Amino acid sequence: MKLSPEELSSQTLKPETLEFAVQQVKINGYVVFDSILSADFVKELHDAYTEVFNEYLKDPDPTFNKNHYRVFLPFRPPFNDERVVAHPLVVPILDAVLGKDFVCRYFASNTCAPGSEYQPAHSDIFPLFANHPDFKPPAYHVVLNVPLVDTTEENGPVDMWPGGSHFNTIPGDQIKKLTEVMPAQPAIMPAGSLMIRDGRMWHRGTLNRSNAIRPNIALVYFRSWLNVNDCIGIPHEQFDGLSDRAKHIFRKEKIGAPLDTPFTHRARMKAKK
Repeated sequence: MKLSPEELSSQTLKPETLEFAVQQVKINGYVVFDSILSADFVKELHDAYTEVFNEYLKDPDPTFNKNHYRVFLPFRPPFNDERVVAHPLVVPILDAVLGKDFVCRYFASNTCAPGSEYQPAHSDIFPLFANHPDFKPPAYHVVLNVPLVDTTEENGPVDMWPGGSHFNTIPGDQIKKLTEVMPAQPAIMPAGSLMIRDGRMWHRGTLNRSNAIRPNIALVYFRSWLNVNDCIGIPHEQFDGLSDRAKHIFRKEKIGAPLDTPFTHRARMKAKK
């Protein structure tokens, strides 16, 4: 979606735009706001992320599939800027989709590197009622992706199967068989866009045929009652600098803990012991 100059200037969605965006997420599974973050801010994020990624590569986790990497982010500038963690164009959509008491429990990135292979198509979250496939609960897990480079056909866009896959609870092997014959929709979008998607929607990482990484910041917002294991270390000085609304969103994290700097899942597990 392209927003009006007035919405971009005020950073406020018109009621009709908000309603349309919410319905896109509920019915189609996702919505994208093109080119929301400024070029200067995207460059700041990209430069900072390059340092984090290079540090991560010194002791990387096993990948999701070849050259697809999950890198946890430290809760520090510029990553914890509210234009990322609680953007005023995103929060009203999350309010409508998840309820105003939603929380953020995941603060990381997904990076597709040159030479990557296709991932199996998958959903990001378990079904609440796997034994009742005809029951279609509302969203309870919503992902925000922020691309730090232009995402093109060449550099590994995420393939998605919108329009109903987020309501389907079939096993993973059946998802793989179906998506082999169902056309995918690649998530092509400019750097600094905001993609809000139901985490149940089927998707997969693809081939990066370029010579550079394709990084996405990834945050996951949940209904407050959903119990998940991931948590974010947020020092008091970082938490105290947030707005009241952002504090509410991150209230379930490790407030007062040292900065959460282990970038790999393995290192995070060791740090918790």
